[in-house]
Amino acid sequence: MSFRIERPEPHGGRLIERVVTDPARGKKMAKGCPALDIKPTLDENGVPVRNVYREIMSVCYGFFSPVEGSMKEAELARVLKERRLLNDWIFPYPILFDVSEEDHKKLGVTAGDRILLRLKGEPFAILDIEEIYRIDPLEVATKTFGTPEDNPEVVKEAFNKKHPGWVIYKSMHPVIYAGKFTIINEPKLRPPFDRFWFPPRKCREEFDRRGWRTVIAHQTRNVPHVGHEFLMKNAAYTGDSEPCHGILVNAIIGVKRKGDYPDEAIVEGHEAVNLGGYIKPERHMVSILLWDMRYGNPLESMLHGIVRQNMGCTHHMFGRDHAAVGEYYDMWATQILWGKGIPSFGFPKPITEVPYGLKIRPQNMLEFWYCPKCGEIAYSGNCNHSKEKQKFSGSFIRGMVSEGVFPPPVIFRPEVYKVAVKWWKVFGYPFVTPKYLIAREKELEVDLPHMDV
Repeated sequence: MSFRIERPEPHGGRLIERVVTDPARGKKMAKGCPALDIKPTLDENGVPVRNVYREIMSVCYGFFSPVEGSMKEAELARVLKERRLLNDWIFPYPILFDVSEEDHKKLGVTAGDRILLRLKGEPFAILDIEEIYRIDPLEVATKTFGTPEDNPEVVKEAFNKKHPGWVIYKSMHPVIYAGKFTIINEPKLRPPFDRFWFPPRKCREEFDRRGWRTVIAHQTRNVPHVGHEFLMKNAAYTGDSEPCHGILVNAIIGVKRKGDYPDEAIVEGHEAVNLGGYIKPERHMVSILLWDMRYGNPLESMLHGIVRQNMGCTHHMFGRDHAAVGEYYDMWATQILWGKGIPSFGFPKPITEVPYGLKIRPQNMLEFWYCPKCGEIAYSGNCNHSKEKQKFSGSFIRGMVSEGVFPPPVIFRPEVYKVAVKWWKVFGYPFVTPKYLIAREKELEVDLPHMDV
């Protein structure tokens, strides 16, 4: 017996779209506003770890619906305690526009004022200030990710400066401007990111054009190895009436930890999977999300579910150590959240079963590896040769790539390897380095039209 799966509505019931496409109207909205240049968040060594413009883009184009701007103090407190917005919809992370005490003093603004935010020297967005308050960045960083004492179900060790997401919040300025963002000068995505830019409304329209009623999302911050490819192929068989019509790869574009692949290699590496015919292009689509990754495992998965539901996906695949770094969380924490809930984070039941929760369906997956005895890619429990299994280790593959060794095709497609080498030649090293992050901060992923205000 078959049944029809309906595409879920956006989280919160409607897509947030706060982008002015008429330049004349944008100029009028910005006229006379005090201006502030958007600056990167820097770690203790002066290396960029975040640029809030990415959050503004993701808010205004609807990826983070129903969030509309920088959070008020009461909303921040509720998110940290219950992972809910003031309107009750679940949301995992603080979204904050922070400024230094020096910039706050220079601006001289108060609640009720409007400021113009400039990016790369051009007008970009406005922030209508509803509230100004101060935070303790260390406290926010700690409460954002949890502690072994407060969240014993999934947190295994205390977060510290080795965790990139914790560093982002710890490095924020203490003054917070709360209020709604509006983009008044629409940016243009730079190559190669421009061809992967599918904001939620455009993405849903593309699904309709392709005739995709069911779509499963694949989260990535990585150039794909064959294990990722098999995850996509097999997770798409969701156990419903038919395989998903489409697979949406949604790559995180923004600051990443040292040792991850450059963003350019990530998107083109996934594109190479369908250009090489390993997954049919008719059911595989690569897209991007602008976000400085927090590496928050179960919390990050909640954000991913929100984003991909807003983009129109019906399902989301989750494996072990989803969006994680180190051993701060239980490696199956994401599947615990989606499978039975995490009470200490405010979810006594799966986040698809709580009021104001998510409608996207989880597809929890175990592991793929290469089984030399079977001579094929194996899935957990499908053969009895676990002692012989050879795991798809991302760090092992990166080690081979960094030495200039072409990994065997059974673990790394040659077309994907060529992409990694292409961007290695461009940047001088195959992985993210402080030099890469500093250079990328100057260019970013967008250009803005000139606008006289």
